[in-house]
Amino acid sequence: MIVNNLKVLVGGVQLRDGVVTMTDVLGRILTRAGLHVLAMERGYASTIYGAHQYDPMLITAAAPTSWGDREVDILIALDYDSNPDANLQPNRDTVLRHGTELKPGGVLIYDSSTGEIDTAELEHRGVKVFPIAARDIARDELKKDVVKNIVMVGALFRLLDFDPKGTYFRGLIEERFLSKGQEIVDMNIQAAQRGSQAVEAILKDKGWADAGYRLEPRPITEPFLLISGNEALSVGAIKAGCRFYAGYPITPASAILEFMEEHLPAYGGRALQGQNERESIRAAIGAALTGVRSMVGTSGPGLSLKVEEFGVSGMTETPVVIIDTQRAGPSTGMPTKSEQGDLWLSVFGGHGEIPRIVLAPATQEECYTMMMEAHELADKYQCPVFFLTDLNLSEGRKAIPESFFLKQPAAIDRSTLVREDDLRRDGAYRRYVVTDSGISPRLVPGTPGAIFKITGSEHDERGFVSTDPLIRKAQVEKRIRKMQTYLKADGRSPYVAGKPDGKPVLVGWGSSRPVILDAQHRLRERGIEVAVAHFTHLWPFHTEAAKPLLEKASTVIAVEQNFSGQFADVIQSRCLVPVRRIVKYNGLPLYPAEIVEGVEAILHGGVPIVRITDGPVPVKVSEGD
Repeated sequence: MIVNNLKVLVGGVQLRDGVVTMTDVLGRILTRAGLHVLAMERGYASTIYGAHQYDPMLITAAAPTSWGDREVDILIALDYDSNPDANLQPNRDTVLRHGTELKPGGVLIYDSSTGEIDTAELEHRGVKVFPIAARDIARDELKKDVVKNIVMVGALFRLLDFDPKGTYFRGLIEERFLSKGQEIVDMNIQAAQRGSQAVEAILKDKGWADAGYRLEPRPITEPFLLISGNEALSVGAIKAGCRFYAGYPITPASAILEFMEEHLPAYGGRALQGQNERESIRAAIGAALTGVRSMVGTSGPGLSLKVEEFGVSGMTETPVVIIDTQRAGPSTGMPTKSEQGDLWLSVFGGHGEIPRIVLAPATQEECYTMMMEAHELADKYQCPVFFLTDLNLSEGRKAIPESFFLKQPAAIDRSTLVREDDLRRDGAYRRYVVTDSGISPRLVPGTPGAIFKITGSEHDERGFVSTDPLIRKAQVEKRIRKMQTYLKADGRSPYVAGKPDGKPVLVGWGSSRPVILDAQHRLRERGIEVAVAHFTHLWPFHTEAAKPLLEKASTVIAVEQNFSGQFADVIQSRCLVPVRRIVKYNGLPLYPAEIVEGVEAILHGGVPIVRITDGPVPVKVSEGD
């Protein structure tokens, strides 16, 4: 019996079978039951309707190191007629796609409303199969197709011997639907009960005492929140004093815009959905000029459109936080698949040279804390701060103690803003005065006692356009000097796990940290000791902190979700050390087993670069998937 340690994958038809609704219900109930939930890979298509969707969820007693590998313990297939190109068995789409990922001895629950499917191969591997006519139960007995996924929730809970009295389930359903009437609540409860009864009948018919898995509630010392990276960074931004957000709908950043539209007005702020990508960043820069902390969010294609405005922010020395929820590119690429392909654009994008800071959180917790830091840095250094997440981190959900969000400090420093009392009445204020730190005093337009002058062209200390060579030289050096100040005052060394002396060092950035740490543990079990150096503060690159560390390594191996090894190139050029690479770019997240295999190939086979390209067995479903 496996207790409080399993991975569930729910699959079905996008925008019809209620995949996300089911995993959301499961995640919130299990979180309230004191279990840890981590759901970092949400698979869906960029088409509106009809394509395959899946959502894996890891459930554990203690906080997991990472999201693990592709293998799952329990597969739940909600589809009943989703595969028009498979005439023989239209309800087998999820099983065809993910059946190979089921562990031996695992469990399959599928909707048998259109007939039972051939599961002999799975059963040969010890998989227990539970055909549940969920749609028929919902449609014919409860007169509501939409609750078929709740039938499956009840089936899963009975299979796991979890919440037999329905206490947790009823609590969530009443919270969600009681405002719509008791009838809706009762219907959902009946749906769950019918699913439970269906599993009970199969267990009795097969002579099985149980399914081999069980979930048990754990004592709760404090409430937990099941929160996504997009939600966490949005809360962090509001807490940091952000009062203007602009965006244009784009996957996977749209959820930030929706969150800010809903919550920012309650804090005296405003969210704007621009007519296009460039309008949004221009609005954010305009709001920042007035002294308001501002932010704009997008993904790769939208980031490309904003490049000219990077220079506007840098030249005018206007602070703005730019969120890039990375997805697979180039062009439209794969809008609903994850990648770490925008580092070069964030670091080097734009004509000319401007100061910029590039951050990349590794977890939902860091989405929150580092977003507060991003606003502080933007204000202090008066430049664009890029905040790189990716689809898996931005949409991935994690159970986090509520107290984590309450105890984090939010000291807001606006000391570079000039107040009226600071100004001389003789008009001597100079917005772009040359300073040793490179940071000049900012003025809010309309402040009595000084002239506010701003231009995107090169300018003198007062902001008047100038092409004088000496003025140009002084202003360029002043702006770039801010980054030297940043490295001394606010630059961060990488997170280090293990001792790099004479050992291979795995290098990562952004959301890869959990899976790299998992791989480190597995390599140790195989007798291979490696250290980990993980970066969240990517640019300006802290050579003085990174180079002495990486020079101690026997081999430096960068692990990234892109083709080239973009961060590996940054390390190689800045630290002058050779960097081997493990790269993945097929849209799926990194898995620990892949990193372990890649490290062994590099160390034992002398391979300079390992490209992870394997994926699930392809299934022909439709031309658009």
